[in-house]
Amino acid sequence: MGFKPRKTSFRKQKRLYVVSTEGAQTEPTYLGLFTPGRDGEFRLRIIGNPKHESAPVHVVQRLFDFEKANKPGTNTEYWALIDRDSWDETALSEANRMVRTRDNFHLAMSNPCFELWLYLHLRENKMFADRRDCLRSLGEIWPEYKKSGYDPGYVRDGIADAIRRAKDLEEDAPGGEPWPTGQGTHVYRLIEKF
Repeated sequence: MGFKPRKTSFRKQKRLYVVSTEGAQTEPTYLGLFTPGRDGEFRLRIIGNPKHESAPVHVVQRLFDFEKANKPGTNTEYWALIDRDSWDETALSEANRMVRTRDNFHLAMSNPCFELWLYLHLRENKMFADRRDCLRSLGEIWPEYKKSGYDPGYVRDGIADAIRRAKDLEEDAPGGEPWPTGQGTHVYRLIEKF
């Protein structure tokens, strides 16, 4: 009787997206729309901000800490979701420098804030004076929206519109910038991957 080798099958490991958010609730709630489930084509790990350490370098550092602790492998992309808000150029440049030191690390910044990304699901862009103006305008068209809790399903049908609108904003901006210097959002770059 001859020896028969056992057949083994290797499944390709699903791409893992690790996302660190500046916000403790708003961004993780939205990203919950994309939780792929067991049969999904990718995996998603959201690293929230329970300690409210929202400086851009803290958001990126949580990605480094996750990578060191979990060693998920090369089929992983790391994304830092950051608001432009009132962070100065030094803080933003340091976060960008940190990201550029590693393969598969990315920034997805929104200027003035993540709520611009939500707004673009529902309406064409309009210029906002600042974060408060953006939040107020979002509340006018989506009265149920509250930072502390909202149903992201409300904007689900507008994802393709938000991506298109965000790209339109980027086309109007000067090229080569690591984050939107004018009003804009790079969140679409992550969402397109899902």
